[in-house]
Amino acid sequence: MRKQFVELDQIQIVVDGFNKLYKRMIDSGKIEAADMKNFMESYFEKAGYREKIKSTKNILIIHDSGVGDFIVMSAVIREIRRIYSRSHITLLVDDTVLSMAENCPYIDKLIDYPLYFNDIKKFSEFYQNIIKIAVNLLGRRLDIVFNFGHYPGSQLLSYMCGAKERIFPYTFTNFNAGLSMNLFSSFATFISQADQNKIHDNEMMLEVLSNYSNKKIHNKNLEIWLSPSDHFKAELHLQRVSNKKLYAIIMSGNVNLKRKRWSPKNYAALCNMILNDESDSIFVILGGAEDIKNADEFQSLVDNSHLINLTGKLNYRQSAAVLSYCDCYIGNDTGLMHAAAALNIPILTPNCFAADLNLTNDSFLTRFYPYNVPSVIIRPEKSLDDCAKNPRSDTGCNADHSHCIDQISPEKMFEGLKLLNEQIKKSAKEPIFLV
Repeated sequence: MRKQFVELDQIQIVVDGFNKLYKRMIDSGKIEAADMKNFMESYFEKAGYREKIKSTKNILIIHDSGVGDFIVMSAVIREIRRIYSRSHITLLVDDTVLSMAENCPYIDKLIDYPLYFNDIKKFSEFYQNIIKIAVNLLGRRLDIVFNFGHYPGSQLLSYMCGAKERIFPYTFTNFNAGLSMNLFSSFATFISQADQNKIHDNEMMLEVLSNYSNKKIHNKNLEIWLSPSDHFKAELHLQRVSNKKLYAIIMSGNVNLKRKRWSPKNYAALCNMILNDESDSIFVILGGAEDIKNADEFQSLVDNSHLINLTGKLNYRQSAAVLSYCDCYIGNDTGLMHAAAALNIPILTPNCFAADLNLTNDSFLTRFYPYNVPSVIIRPEKSLDDCAKNPRSDTGCNADHSHCIDQISPEKMFEGLKLLNEQIKKSAKEPIFLV
């Protein structure tokens, strides 16, 4: 694999263009992708960044979101390496997923940089900061950037990094969370024709790659990259429970999406039902330091001889390693759920998207259900209060706390577990949605 080297004066030509563009935007008060592109193309051409690609030497893959989304992206990273086997591949991720990405065997270079940008009022600050990472990438003389980001900042960097080909899969509004992904979509040289209507993110990204490269996808399975030390740490905590059925209990979740969390009291009631049927089962509680209070409440309601509380004791990779020894995942829709899917662990999860609402192409249930693993997803029958009148497109529920999801009873989850066991026996991989 060869890298092209860029003279500093060539990079400076482009940076001078960025600075003049910034002044132009400040003077005009306009931020328009088409105008930015028209202004900058002459600088990129003068510095040699628009020469025709003879062979793909340098590729950039961008991911700007959380660890669960990154695991969902694992298959497309693997397939990019297979298709472009002789290329130098740089992966840019947010620092929240750095520990998961650092073991990826399919890349040559890893960079972490925050690209979250969803407030137009902060564009000036974001633009000045993004120039810094753009300078780093301009030195790599990129041929292709595959932008699998969820926020407009990733589109902006895709252009500013100087890549000749810029591949974008997303053109719809991002989760009702602010700026539309259409903001900078005209920076793309190729926007996939993948069907964005009710398609899992993994499938969409792979279809983007296939459409652009004109190559078939060989393997759609997700991966998670753990180290021997991660597994060793897991084994230390699980030594005393060999030959017993292990349930992973995950009450954690994105702190900004508390609407997706089912209560510790409900989880405890469910586990007590399981113990009435399976008296020898063990429940392993996983979560971060912020979940200790919930774990303590759960622990106060379940026979502690059946519990291993690892909340706040493990990092994400070590938690995933513990998951790999479990027989079933029972927990919220969060990053570890996708880790379980990548590890082929059956999944039972409550979801706050009520059954009386229409799923859209940017809802979590459409795009991020457990992929290719036996799974049962329990949904509330009806949305509550304002959520019924003004549902969020991503989660249905728009509360800032556990709300619609609280209608799901432990009895309904127990029913879902029985259904999941039937799915496991049949080796069924499609999710079942139960109301």
